[in-house]
Amino acid sequence: MEKERFSQGLKLLKHPALPLVSMVQFLFLTGDFATVAEVIEQMPEPIETGYAVYNQPRRLLREHLPHLAVLEAVKAGKPPGKRIVDEAGNQLDTMSAISAIISQQVMEQELESINSALCAPCNCTLCCVGPDRRMRQEFFEIPLRNGEQALFSLVRHDTTETRRVSAMADEPLHLADTPFYVSDEPALFHWKNGWSMILPRETSCPALAENNRCQIYEKRPQVCRKPQIFSYVLEPSRDDDSFCLRSTLLAVTDCPYVQELQEPLAAYAAACELALVLKRNKQ
Repeated sequence: MEKERFSQGLKLLKHPALPLVSMVQFLFLTGDFATVAEVIEQMPEPIETGYAVYNQPRRLLREHLPHLAVLEAVKAGKPPGKRIVDEAGNQLDTMSAISAIISQQVMEQELESINSALCAPCNCTLCCVGPDRRMRQEFFEIPLRNGEQALFSLVRHDTTETRRVSAMADEPLHLADTPFYVSDEPALFHWKNGWSMILPRETSCPALAENNRCQIYEKRPQVCRKPQIFSYVLEPSRDDDSFCLRSTLLAVTDCPYVQELQEPLAAYAAACELALVLKRNKQ
């Protein structure tokens, strides 16, 4: 696979926003600035870091101003709205917590663009289809945010029984004495942790067209916007509303562009001061 096909995505990978975001945070919190926008507009151009030269850093930073603006409330003495802990369970101080929150949000936005730029040249449907007969998985789950289930005209299962368990429960939910994933058609389920679309073996998302393009691309679910490279600066807790600091970039090696671009991904993670974790999903 020729890397020229990924030129747009590689350009984004080589110019991560996080190093610039860190500069803005430091300057705003230690300087005499009333707003984050003031800091951005006073940034020099170009800016060179140990990883890249940014010819238009202000333009890039303006894209992330909504995430950075929370620093103004913190500077005014308001604590972050989320409880952030380290891997030992110790709560982070306010500055570390807000930095992690901003980093997670900035990377989620950036990775949406990066994944879109890298995914399109592959003509890949990996995220849109259920397991094939050679795989050990029985189904593929696509988690949905509340309301996204309305995008799909599928059979819905929303009962007291479905809401008691999750798709990955040790003892699978049964429908008419049959495991829920034994079917020839995808379906929507309302689990205890929310809605998801279940793709059984040899099935595909109903929005996948014959030309392998998404028919609801502009309205596609959030999880579909970052298919195979995920920001795990923060990981939501399964037990409460807190988040754990992981400082990790997860890349799924099933994906053709992840297989091809592991070196650029490692450089991107290093520039963002994150650990790169490569993991296979479907087996």
